[in-house]
Amino acid sequence: MKLLAFFISFFIIQCIAAQQVDFTHIDFQKFYRIGKSDEVFLPLGDISFVDKVTYFKEGDPKAEKAYTNTDHALGAPDYVKYPDKTYLSLGCGGELVVEFKNNGFIDIDGPDLYFFEVGPSVEAFEVYISKDGKNWIYVQDTSGGSSYVDIASVEKGKTKDIYYYIKLKDLGSFCDGPTAGADIDAIGTIGGVLKVNIDANLLFDLDKFQLKSKALSTLDNFLIGLHKIPEAEVIIEGHTDAQASHEYNQELGLNRAKSVEEYLLQHLKEKAENYEFKVKSQGETQPIATNKTAIGRQKNRRVEIIVIPSEDFYKPPR
Repeated sequence: MKLLAFFISFFIIQCIAAQQVDFTHIDFQKFYRIGKSDEVFLPLGDISFVDKVTYFKEGDPKAEKAYTNTDHALGAPDYVKYPDKTYLSLGCGGELVVEFKNNGFIDIDGPDLYFFEVGPSVEAFEVYISKDGKNWIYVQDTSGGSSYVDIASVEKGKTKDIYYYIKLKDLGSFCDGPTAGADIDAIGTIGGVLKVNIDANLLFDLDKFQLKSKALSTLDNFLIGLHKIPEAEVIIEGHTDAQASHEYNQELGLNRAKSVEEYLLQHLKEKAENYEFKVKSQGETQPIATNKTAIGRQKNRRVEIIVIPSEDFYKPPR
């Protein structure tokens, strides 16, 4: 039984490690159709969209069950016409919390978010944003329908905060019919920031910071994505589990971040001057899972790379 449990844990860990974005097939700077003739420009292309629903509370009255599949709020827009079932209806006064895994968003000049609210009725909702999914900042009410949102009003300091969570609250402007409440087909970031989470076991042996030979394909895949953003600030953070002392974890995290930076700089060659690199160690201070299980500790041992594009990247191509 113990041997079986080991292999099951090993298999799950390998599946977790394999969940990486393949940048070979990702196109940035794409336009997405709105209705029959309009378009919206999303700089990070298909990476711009929500990856996970973390909370959903149906309103009262509820939408019919066929319109309450939370997966339909994820990914790129696919609504064609009513009454197709490609969107999530919140219900009257319903609430939705979503998370971006492969990107975050910042305040840029102009709008920062775009909501594909669809269906036969225009239904308003409140918009909140958060860096951690716990502390929320109210941004504004939308009038419903496909709409832009600018988060400039909540930015107070000189340093741009990166947000990863959005909360929507339906305002009860239309509560009749099978699709009561706001109908969310997709949520996209205009001020998108690329975020890549690489499991440490893909890059390093346990407690080591020298890159494994098998790590090179993972980092080469990231380089394909980075080349599609001509100028950027690149932040590399090393994260560990909580098995050792704080001092040890800080040193290990920093050395791992430096190893990744060294490899990227080496392979960017003359293009390296277009990127401003920063390395940090978060040690065990920012766990994304429990440290009480092998699988949880595996998730916490990671390298996160955040790419903040230059201002020109957010401008639609001519």
